[in-house]
Amino acid sequence: MSEPIRLILCDDQAIVTEGLQVILGTVQDFEVVAVANDGAEAVDLVEVHHPDLVLMDLRMPIMNGIQATGEIRQRFPDTRVLVLTTYDDDGWVFDAIRAGADGYLLKDTPRGQLIAAIRGTVRGESYVDPAVAGKLLKQLAQPGAGPMTESAIGDELSEREREIL
Repeated sequence: MSEPIRLILCDDQAIVTEGLQVILGTVQDFEVVAVANDGAEAVDLVEVHHPDLVLMDLRMPIMNGIQATGEIRQRFPDTRVLVLTTYDDDGWVFDAIRAGADGYLLKDTPRGQLIAAIRGTVRGESYVDPAVAGKLLKQLAQPGAGPMTESAIGDELSEREREIL
């Protein structure tokens, strides 16, 4: 049997983390090693537990998920960050990707898709909720965005944003 996928859950709402623990606890190859209530705590817990993946909310007290994602990706590049949030606002999406998020899911993602996204993200794949992906594509397709060549995209998007798309 292979090693379990080690997870840290980060959300400031206890009902969310408790629900995720129940859902993910039924998955044989997942192990929730810690729960953080804000981004700063998530960074501290990553340093202690060295998880494979952090499931990260965005709007939280003390340090938000974007700031925490950036710090985790800078200090612990082997730890993946998968955003799980209710916010599909363009600013949050782009900021999370720029910070180094490996994927972006909404909290209404079905259980099976969440599990698949966690497994895939740990393998190095990127997951973006279809509604969010649609917004990203519309942003790129807006008039005045210029031709859709790699160099034009390079002018507008970070390397990480191009990788996700």
